[in-house]
Amino acid sequence: RFLLEVVDTVAKEIGAGRTGIRLSPVTPANDIAEPAPQPLYEYVVKQFGGRGLSFIHVVEGATGGPRDLSESGSPFDYDALRAAYVNAGGKGLWIANNGYTRETAIEAVANGKADAIAFGRPFIANPDLVRRLKENAELNALQPEKLYGGGAEGYTDYPALA
Repeated sequence: RFLLEVVDTVAKEIGAGRTGIRLSPVTPANDIAEPAPQPLYEYVVKQFGGRGLSFIHVVEGATGGPRDLSESGSPFDYDALRAAYVNAGGKGLWIANNGYTRETAIEAVANGKADAIAFGRPFIANPDLVRRLKENAELNALQPEKLYGGGAEGYTDYPALA
């Protein structure tokens, strides 16, 4: 209920069409994991269906980790999650995230599994990621040991395409 109140308050202030939300149904955080995420998150997205939100951004799997993580032992059905949102009147963009490659992103959008794909870490290592994806160019490898190091190294020194 609290989440819905927050979304409604933000939407009231800036407009529902400028409001979106990011959900991570199976990402464990601080040693907490939802034992039955499917019914809970389907309920949540159904509540968002009629609110006219701009987008729902869904992390598939653990944030920055495996895509097939499920604390309940069964895979999470992201297609069913999206269907619950759409069937409840949701028209905002469905943005999927986590571990997508150029090929899997194209496939997901082409097959109607998402309207868009969000790339996080690949953007850090590739300041020109959009161009690289368009041209099917090789991506710079991320240097995870430099993440969260407190300086510019590893964030602003990756080379762009010539």
